[in-house]
Amino acid sequence: MNLIHFRTTCKTLVFASMLVMLSACGDDDTEVIIVEVPVETPIETPVETPVETVPEEVVLEYIGTEKCLACHSDKKSFLETGHNMMLTEVINDEEPQYPFTSVTGAADVIEGLLNTLGDPDGWKDIKYVLGGTITANLFIDKNGYIMNGQKAGMMLKPKGTQITSEMMMPYIRSTEPDGHPYGPCGRCHTTGWKAYTSASGDERNLFRQDDMPGMTGTFAMTGIQCESCHGAGSEHIKGPSKHNIVKIADARIAEDFLAEDMANGKAVSCIECHTTEDARRLYPDYVTEYEHAFGEGTMNSRLPVVGEFGQPEGRKDDVSGGGRHAAATLKGVDPDTGVAMGKKASFNCSTCHNPHQSAVNHDKAGHENAMVRQCTDCHTMQFSDVPESDIASAAHEFIAKCTDCHMPTESHLFKIDLEGAKDDPRHFSADGEFQMPWLRAWDSCSGCHAEDYDIRAQKIGKIHKDVGF
Repeated sequence: MNLIHFRTTCKTLVFASMLVMLSACGDDDTEVIIVEVPVETPIETPVETPVETVPEEVVLEYIGTEKCLACHSDKKSFLETGHNMMLTEVINDEEPQYPFTSVTGAADVIEGLLNTLGDPDGWKDIKYVLGGTITANLFIDKNGYIMNGQKAGMMLKPKGTQITSEMMMPYIRSTEPDGHPYGPCGRCHTTGWKAYTSASGDERNLFRQDDMPGMTGTFAMTGIQCESCHGAGSEHIKGPSKHNIVKIADARIAEDFLAEDMANGKAVSCIECHTTEDARRLYPDYVTEYEHAFGEGTMNSRLPVVGEFGQPEGRKDDVSGGGRHAAATLKGVDPDTGVAMGKKASFNCSTCHNPHQSAVNHDKAGHENAMVRQCTDCHTMQFSDVPESDIASAAHEFIAKCTDCHMPTESHLFKIDLEGAKDDPRHFSADGEFQMPWLRAWDSCSGCHAEDYDIRAQKIGKIHKDVGF
């Protein structure tokens, strides 16, 4: 809106002119003439102030990992980390290739499926391979549904392995035909995932990837590529600057997903994926279960007693792997109060990990520096002896590694509470649905002391002489 300024061009002037015609002294016939000068009417002159031009909002676009690596060639080891292969497309009906693992022959031994398309007849009937470098492989059919049945998945096998029927395992998430669409998985296995907007009146994304009915959304690229973690690079490639790319991302919140762009192009924080079901943001409201319970806009989450795959999340018997829930266990949320109590709660994954190298394959060439910080860089390793034993300290020092006790199955809880048995209520929330954010004697000690871990835990009390951990 333009502002109007009033400017008066001439001040009002009133002159009383008296012409006194004097005649002789004492003459009473003096004539006074008053002349009135007209006042000029103020002139209103509009003065326009410049209208501020609002720059058009920049729409970020993905450019692809190859363009990123053209400049950042020292990060090419990223191509072997597995993140970029969380979802791999089967191209020209040929078997996908992985740097350290194998799916050779898998397409010929998948059987007993509940999918309406039936068992595949080779790679021509498989659209995507899910996973493949860290824990296990699953497969997606040409309708976009995850293959679900008796021999539908497999644990990872080393490079060069010929996959046989005996190596396949059951994967049954639903007994209904096509009961496992590729839905929420896309948020952590692809780059630029946008959910299919099925709610009435929501037309932000009315598409499914490749028009497949089982795909409840779309993505820009398969796998977790550079731009998933650093944000879409269309502006950065025009003029590389630290101001138009993200180094360490902040977690996106519900407000980001509810926007018109559905958070597309924004950098994804590690904690959005390396967490538990309790922190998943799903269409249409994108509010997590934790937020429903505690009303806070954070990425905090609790550890369910029974997780997505039927096992406790982030514990020794969590078959999905502690790395998958690393951020949730690192924060260590008290399930009764919702408060993050982990001593490492403020850490980023990059505090200890080089995200461009593979922690799983750190023994492979090019991945020797996958860990940028070791436990002993911050902690000493002095052990106590157990009453009635003078060899416990030596045994732990020369046999056990920090990770054996503090990170069983890659859990990032770190804290160990040796009190109480495995099922003692003190290890769980008041309602029994969530775990407390620490490892029990079962998690940390039973790997070596399978028969008497509780007894040994009660004897030792505190395993370290100093605070250490």
